[in-house]
Amino acid sequence: MLPIERRKEIAQMIKKEKSVRVNQLSEQFDVTEETVRRDLEKLEKEGVLKRTYGGAVLDNLVSDDLPYTDREKVNMDQKRLIAKYAAQLVDEGETLFIDASTSALEVIKQVDPAKRITVITNSLNAIHQLSQYSHINLIGIGGNLNEQTFSFEGPMAARFIDHYYADKMFFSVKGISKERGMMDSRESLAELKSHMIANSKETILVIDESKFDQSALVRIIETDAIDTVITEYPLDKSWKSYFEDQGVHVILAK
Repeated sequence: MLPIERRKEIAQMIKKEKSVRVNQLSEQFDVTEETVRRDLEKLEKEGVLKRTYGGAVLDNLVSDDLPYTDREKVNMDQKRLIAKYAAQLVDEGETLFIDASTSALEVIKQVDPAKRITVITNSLNAIHQLSQYSHINLIGIGGNLNEQTFSFEGPMAARFIDHYYADKMFFSVKGISKERGMMDSRESLAELKSHMIANSKETILVIDESKFDQSALVRIIETDAIDTVITEYPLDKSWKSYFEDQGVHVILAK
């Protein structure tokens, strides 16, 4: 297969699956991982994708609100690994806020079923999926339903959150940068997350490699407002120093 044909197939794959891994492409096309990285670099220059550690994601993932069914396909192996570590932080009898991210939902799905917990969320999908777990007491946050993300938003949702107080909050973001902190794609999403953070004893950010050094439209809050970051991304020296300066504990999922 010619390089141009291989890159065309990679571009089609990432548009369909939303993310790709270097090692998987190497096996599929029977080429070296270095060859795949060169292909991804060229496709990134063409605006097709955004390279990440070990792979790439569709270039519009940071700025757009993907439908939930699409978000479920993006970096799920990484999200499940991160969730495995995050779930260990949940204690018996705790009340937890989770946002409408697939990352936060994965955390709750991996909590030891011997632990009885209460989960408060604005995610319609989370309510549907977690309703089958007998050890979870579910509280749904009402408001205006966003048909794209299947989550409830708006002033009513924000007021609802303020009536509760959680032991921990698990959430994700569209992007995080050292210059702007944590960001999301829309003001309504950022507002809800800031209310959850304000009404939680401890806040835990669960993010995969694709979210680092990315910007989005609205800043949620400064990074020093959170307590812990859990990621599979091997942070470089600058990111380690950044979180240390912000007083944020880092857990590397590996």
